[in-house]
Amino acid sequence: MRSAHAAMSFDADPRRVEAARRVTAAVLGRAGVRDRDVVGTVQLLVSEIVTNAIVHGTANSVSFQVTCDPAGDVLIQVDDHSSGGPEVREAGPDDEGGRGMRLVSFLARAWGRKGTCTWCTFTAGSA
Repeated sequence: MRSAHAAMSFDADPRRVEAARRVTAAVLGRAGVRDRDVVGTVQLLVSEIVTNAIVHGTANSVSFQVTCDPAGDVLIQVDDHSSGGPEVREAGPDDEGGRGMRLVSFLARAWGRKGTCTWCTFTAGSA
């Protein structure tokens, strides 16, 4: 495995989530991650955190970074430039949303909020 990193900023538009997913796959590929399940899981984490920032953030833009180090540790950072933070909620069976941060808390090794940035980590290992 080797280091790989990408950063981008974009309008707070739900159509930008797919671009963040593509960038994530490219970074993981450059890092040497070949396991499609690992790539899919990291892309899901990105989708949930970026979508949360777009839907619930109050700013007009979002900043996104994904980094994979030689040990296979992945760091995802999404800055919505807003003071509020994400919450893990209990969504009802008929709720259309409210499950994103529950997925993040289940799949990520760790997650949190620092300032206006939500982050999470995932171990891709030597996948």
